[in-house]
Amino acid sequence: MAVTVADLVEMPHLRLQVAAGSAGLAAPVKWAHASDLDTPWQWLVGGELLMKNGRTMPSRGDDQQTFLVSLADAEVTALVIGLDPHTPDLTPALLEAADQAGLPLILAPYSVAFAAIARAVADGNTSHEAQRLALMERVYNTVRNAVASHDHTSALSRLARDMSCRLALVDAETGRDAIDGTPTIPPGFLDCLMAEIERHDGSLPGVIHVSGDGHRGLAVQVPDDEPTVLVAYDFRLAPPDIGLLQHVATATAVVLTHRAMRREHERRIGAELLSHLLDGRLAPDDAEYELRTRGLKPSDVALLAVRDASATGIQQLHVSLGRRDISHLLLRRGAIFYALLEPSEQTLAIVRKRLGPSALIGISDVLATPERAPAAAREAVWAAGTAGATMGRISRYGDATLLSVMRDANEAQAVVDRVLGRLLRHDAEHGGALVHTLDTFLSCQRSWKLTSQQLHIHRQSVVYRIARIEEITGRDLRQTADIAELWLALRARDLITPAT
Repeated sequence: MAVTVADLVEMPHLRLQVAAGSAGLAAPVKWAHASDLDTPWQWLVGGELLMKNGRTMPSRGDDQQTFLVSLADAEVTALVIGLDPHTPDLTPALLEAADQAGLPLILAPYSVAFAAIARAVADGNTSHEAQRLALMERVYNTVRNAVASHDHTSALSRLARDMSCRLALVDAETGRDAIDGTPTIPPGFLDCLMAEIERHDGSLPGVIHVSGDGHRGLAVQVPDDEPTVLVAYDFRLAPPDIGLLQHVATATAVVLTHRAMRREHERRIGAELLSHLLDGRLAPDDAEYELRTRGLKPSDVALLAVRDASATGIQQLHVSLGRRDISHLLLRRGAIFYALLEPSEQTLAIVRKRLGPSALIGISDVLATPERAPAAAREAVWAAGTAGATMGRISRYGDATLLSVMRDANEAQAVVDRVLGRLLRHDAEHGGALVHTLDTFLSCQRSWKLTSQQLHIHRQSVVYRIARIEEITGRDLRQTADIAELWLALRARDLITPAT
């Protein structure tokens, strides 16, 4: 049986004195926790004896009262104040709050170390600790079996049975179940949980206390790439201590990691399918079947081409979309990252968040038919090339003003041949980089300094190259009309020969 507050008070060597709240002396103490934080209840789950140095207690009566009520709400067993020369007066408001809450307020002499109190609690709870270790062993055995059998969903049910409560793994951004995407906790209670998470603005303390819709629970952060919390609620016995709850959170992270490995396998299969689509290597009927099997309706989806995407974000995007049941195919080809999905505002927000603010995102017209995938890739890459000049760095192919004059590759090729043909042949014959220099120069708003920095060459070399470009193309880069024509031809070249 766990040691009680009364047991500790009766130990002569501790010399503890009860100042108020004697109605709670029979309460068991699961753990002794020392903290001088202003809000220690954010790291406590209930059943702890909190030890606090007197000098760190609030000095005002109403602040002392609020402090004690907050501890009572977190179901702390008792508050031990270590008296020292700088301890403020303990106000009548504090003593009255302790009596009303039935939370023992205990005074410890300056000469008694908190370590002695903690040792007394540990010694008194030897049998309880043995039960706790046995429970931890069952937790890790359950996780090991779940990983071996690939049965992730039932693992949480077995853990809940071991913990004598209900458990849920919740995506901290969406409220959906982190394993299979389905809601698992009562809606009203979930709303309270999400409100608490939002109140902490993503920086979660050690534990969140949640009450609502007739339920009470505790939530702790799970160490995972995606923001995830483990929620324990509807306790049949006493709530678990914070250490045990965080052990369970770490164990469930193993389950999520294994689930992510399975998802990575699914992503690679999807990448192979998208590669075949872009290369036109699938028969139309086969391609249609494969897409619909993965929940992708050609009439609803479009192809995204992304430049400058975060490498870490690319890895996380698949999991983020999967948790939200958003069907997709992802593929990285050289400098371009492709995604085939339904481009809703919600989906684009997820893509933007995961791939980073510097990513340039181009969106093709609707796929319509699988055999249009190569053309959709050219549209998306071209749109990505214009995204830098748009709000949000996202450009849709049909909305790009320059693209409206050319709606197929044949027209684009004609513009490239007419405007850039001689320059392209010169680069091919001499191993030059005049086309790249021209593109960089125009992208840098015709700044000699920025262009030289981008190309890592001397400014005078840029001046020489631009003069050669003007000579070969017959265009004057001081004339607006010639600049517009060259820029349009460069973007048309992107359409028919996308960067890789």
